[in-house]
Amino acid sequence: MVTCRDIMELEICTNLKLLGGAAGLDHPVTWPFIKNMDTISEWIHGGELIFVIGAKEDISERGLLALMEEAIRNDIAGVVMLQGEDYIKSIPKSVVRFSEEHSLPLFKMPFRLKLIDITQEISRFIVNDREKNREHDDFTEQSLFELMLSGKKKEDILSYCWMKLQPLTEADKVLKSEYVRTLQCYLECNNDILHTSKFMYIHRNTMINRLKKITSLLDTNINAVEVRNEFYNIFKALDYYGQL
Repeated sequence: MVTCRDIMELEICTNLKLLGGAAGLDHPVTWPFIKNMDTISEWIHGGELIFVIGAKEDISERGLLALMEEAIRNDIAGVVMLQGEDYIKSIPKSVVRFSEEHSLPLFKMPFRLKLIDITQEISRFIVNDREKNREHDDFTEQSLFELMLSGKKKEDILSYCWMKLQPLTEADKVLKSEYVRTLQCYLECNNDILHTSKFMYIHRNTMINRLKKITSLLDTNINAVEVRNEFYNIFKALDYYGQL
């Protein structure tokens, strides 16, 4: 799982300067996203590293603060603002304070750098990381049902279950989120968003955003029948062995 901290260590990103929000450097990054519109909510899924050019947006202090607030609402991993003479000439202190208060990593980057090269390199890094994470032992290619039918030991079953949930458990540790519990409740509520949000005492929109994040982290469609059944059985197995 790639984080903002990992991206900072890429050679091509050496000119990114962290201004605030260092406490959130371990936020998982799902993809780089170049912002060129007023809103990001309808275009992102959560976990993106947002690059702000400032050419077509409100880059006043008020506008940048509104962007940061929108980033928090949508579980954005971090924000990079391109600073130069043409658009964002300076980043207001209030925006930096906001990033600190909400542990949202805020970077500045010289406008003269080639943004396309940086976002492509970050994208390649994320894709390579995902490929490495897919290189598990042979048994991980099986479903939980197949493992149980083949007579695997309890330790193998539990290892498989936690491996499948690892993207969510790691995110929960870093972000203090409830992605594992949210997915469990969602499946037990028959994938009903409204029922699950009421059960968890959270707003429907919060539930929708969590599911977007869970889908992104697991890199699968949790509403597909075979996927839904697989994770439902995983939670049942963990409960049976007293692991929940």
